Amino acid sequence: MTSVAAPYWVSELPEIVGELQRGKWMIARWENLGPDEDLAHWQAAVRRACTADIDPVFIDVPRRSLTLVLNAALPAPDDEDIHLSIAAVEHSRFTGRPIRPKHRRPAI
Repeated sequence: MTSVAAPYWVSELPEIVGELQRGKWMIARWENLGPDEDLAHWQAAVRRACTADIDPVFIDVPRRSLTLVLNAALPAPDDEDIHLSIAAVEHSRFTGRPIRPKHRRPAI
């Protein structure tokens, strides 16, 4: 049995690319892709931002309005890890509880 770390939120392209480079994967909620939810445009932007050592793979999950993104140049997560990640995203989506950002901004 595997253990997935608590999910965290990344949204900027440099953060996404950095996580893929480190062997992480992400689940993109389509409602967070912008006002038009333009999946093809978002995927193209991620591809353009990736460096040569990242081979992005996008797996769309239409029934859940999600896309799994991983780096094919590195070992893929196992099925259980993917299912746990999707469950965490779905829990956040349906409870309205946000996923914490990767870096908390200091209070001013």
